[in-house]
Amino acid sequence: MIIFVDVGNSRIKICQLSDNQQMRLSSFQSQSVSESEALRFISLHHPDKVLVSAVSNEEFCHSLQLLCERERIGFKRLMTAKCEHDVQVGYSQPTQLGIDRWMAIIGASQLSPGENLLVIDAGTATTLDLVSADKKHLGGWITPGVAMMISSLYSNTTQVDGVFSIPDNLGFADNTSDNVNHGCWAMTVAAIEFAQKQAARSNIEIDTILITGGNGKALMPYLDKNASYHQNLIFVGMSQFIDN
Repeated sequence: MIIFVDVGNSRIKICQLSDNQQMRLSSFQSQSVSESEALRFISLHHPDKVLVSAVSNEEFCHSLQLLCERERIGFKRLMTAKCEHDVQVGYSQPTQLGIDRWMAIIGASQLSPGENLLVIDAGTATTLDLVSADKKHLGGWITPGVAMMISSLYSNTTQVDGVFSIPDNLGFADNTSDNVNHGCWAMTVAAIEFAQKQAARSNIEIDTILITGGNGKALMPYLDKNASYHQNLIFVGMSQFIDN
């Protein structure tokens, strides 16, 4: 058994993969957990190996490594520069490309091989990455996530107030809270639409948009028909490094 751990900016997700699931990427099941729950889960299930993708929380990662060493569980911390793949890294300095983005890019290339891809991770930040059909990462963008945009607006204005929400439409609203929410969600959708136009200017027509992250599902109604949501895209990427 393998357990994947994705340590993001705002949450920890774990995914358990048994031997007979290894080639069935669509069968992945994941859950969000606290630090203590993650450690307890791994200790209870005692997997053969734990693979970690982490962009934050070094203290938790250290505790997890110590647990694995103590209980003789294989432990591997994935790093972009050390995770070579047939997808070519688009950064001149690979260490600067977040491991979560890199795993999502690799996961997307596994799910949609031979296509020009726009890979979106809509979480605390929203990242957009362009991958060509010949497996070259052509760079991307990093923008604030929807909640971060909304929080920043509320924090830096005196007469704008409201609460974060997931709207059922992005129409022009008649109150301040909906104005902010609709506007920030619309900005994210607009960034995705413009990313496709920017790719076209480089003579790359997007075949498929693959989206993941906590806000990904809520964005789906506003995206083109070539978009699909994959909750466990990062874990699909991580699965390529089980034996490395």
